Amino acid sequence: MTQLELDLRYLGVLEKAVQIAEELGHAAAVRYVRSSYRLLSKVYHPDLHQENRQAAEEGQRRLNAVKERLDHTSDQDLTDCIKAQARPRGGHPRILVVEDEEGLANNLADFLTLEGYHVATAPDGVAGLRAHLSFRPELVISDIVMPIMDGVEMVRTLRQRDSRLKVIFISGFFGTRSVAGELMSEIERFGYPKISKPFRPSHLLEMVRKVLQ
Repeated sequence: MTQLELDLRYLGVLEKAVQIAEELGHAAAVRYVRSSYRLLSKVYHPDLHQENRQAAEEGQRRLNAVKERLDHTSDQDLTDCIKAQARPRGGHPRILVVEDEEGLANNLADFLTLEGYHVATAPDGVAGLRAHLSFRPELVISDIVMPIMDGVEMVRTLRQRDSRLKVIFISGFFGTRSVAGELMSEIERFGYPKISKPFRPSHLLEMVRKVLQ
């Protein structure tokens, strides 16, 4: 990952810049990126955060460092960075499988690859967040109950990066107390498709095709 991409992800503007480029063109996306610093600089102004002044000052320093690098970055380099994040047109979509059962994750990856999809796997939510940055999938198939970070928390973060991301949840605990309360309410609130383990591969494939239509 280039320093420029890291800077744009730190500012939280990269996915939105890609969307703007698709809708309004790359010149508009570049203007959006360059203007984002001014708003964030106001948000992190230390005088507005007396109780958290140290954190605000650190945020301001990081923003200033990013701003200095952006000032030395040409519009063409910004455009090239935004273009590199765009999803390729045509072909089969990319699918990220996040599942802590290694055997199941590998079986799903093999099955979906045979169906023509490009597939990557991750063993937990934290690894899923890292994989998303480099793989940039259109669809995430995720278990819910996993160590380190559960699937729902991971998806919350992913959708802040990319609101267009599609999600299918898989779990062996739907309808039990292990997946209840906040987890199930969020799944139902956003209408995420879900499938219970064990399941037939053909059932999952049908769901994948429907979600990606």
